[in-house]
Amino acid sequence: SGSSARARSACTGARPEWPRAMAAAAAGAAGGSTPAAVQKEGEEREGEGRRVRRRLRGKSAAGASPASAAAPAPLATPLLRRPAGPAVGAPLRTLVINLDRRTDRWAAVQRRLAGLQASGLLRVERLAASEGTREGDVPEDAVLRRWSTDRNAKYDGRPGARPGVSLEMTAGERGCAMSHVRAWRAAAAGDEVVLVLEDDAVPSARLAGRLPALLGAAAGIADALYLGYIKGAPWRRKVSPGLYEAEYLWTTVAYVLWPRGARKLLAAMPVNQPVDNFMAWEASAGRLCAVAAVPLLVDQEQEWDCGSDVPHSDDVLIG
Repeated sequence: SGSSARARSACTGARPEWPRAMAAAAAGAAGGSTPAAVQKEGEEREGEGRRVRRRLRGKSAAGASPASAAAPAPLATPLLRRPAGPAVGAPLRTLVINLDRRTDRWAAVQRRLAGLQASGLLRVERLAASEGTREGDVPEDAVLRRWSTDRNAKYDGRPGARPGVSLEMTAGERGCAMSHVRAWRAAAAGDEVVLVLEDDAVPSARLAGRLPALLGAAAGIADALYLGYIKGAPWRRKVSPGLYEAEYLWTTVAYVLWPRGARKLLAAMPVNQPVDNFMAWEASAGRLCAVAAVPLLVDQEQEWDCGSDVPHSDDVLIG
C-alpha cells in the first residue's frame, strides 16, 4: 500500500565533504554572486513554483490533505552511515538526451548550459536518444510494451486516472525509457556521479550556487538526486536544508545519478511503465533512495505534456 511504502526508505549513509574544486566552479558559474545573493534570488520564486503547479493539471498525492502538504520536520535522528560512494569532482559529467532529428533542441540546450560549462561546473556530453519507432531500437528485455496503471494510480489524482488499466506504451515512451537506460548504463560503468538532462531542461540561475551543497549533503546517502520534478506525494523527511527524501516524483528532466543508483535501476529492469513512473515506483517501494532539491533547480522549456516529443499513453484516460 502507499502508506506501507512510505514507511520504508533506502536512504542511509554518510555525507562526505563536497570537493573544493566544484565549489570554486560554482562560484564562477554564479558570476561571483555571494551565497546570500543567490539565496535571495531563489526566494523570489515560490518554493515549488507556479509553473510546476500548472503542470500538475490536477495531479496530487493520493489522500493528500492541506496538513500533508506542510514541510516535514528535520530528522530526529541522524541517517545511518554507510561507506561513501565515488567522489564527485568538477566538472560534473552531464549527459543530455537528445534525438538526432532535434538539432534545434540540442543547440538551444547548449546555449542554456554554456555558462555552467564554461565555468567548469559541468562537462556536457550529448547522448543520442531512441525514437522507439525502428525495429529492434528498444529491446523488450529492456523496456516492455505494455504497462499497468495500478502503481501510478496510487498517486495520480487527475480525473480519469484509475488503477487496473493495461495500456500500450507509445513509441516515444519506450524510446524515452531506452534513452534513460543508456544513461544508467553509462553511470553504472564508471565511478563518476552523472547528471542526466533531457534536452528541454532549463536550469535556474540558482543551480550554480546550490548544486555543490546539495551534492555534498546527498553523497553517501542518495542513489538519485532530482533537480527538476513534479511532486506526486508528500516528502518523506528532511535530509538537510533544501534537500528532502522523495517518495514519488514525476518527470525525468533533470536528475543526478550515483553509480550505485544506476546499478539498482538496471537490476530492476525491464522498465515496465513510463520511465519516470518506473523510477518513482522504485523509490516509493524503498529500493532506490531518491532525494530532491527544494525548491527545484531545473524547469522544462514548456509546460508538462505540451509540445513534447513523447506522447503519453495515459492521455486516453485523462482526455
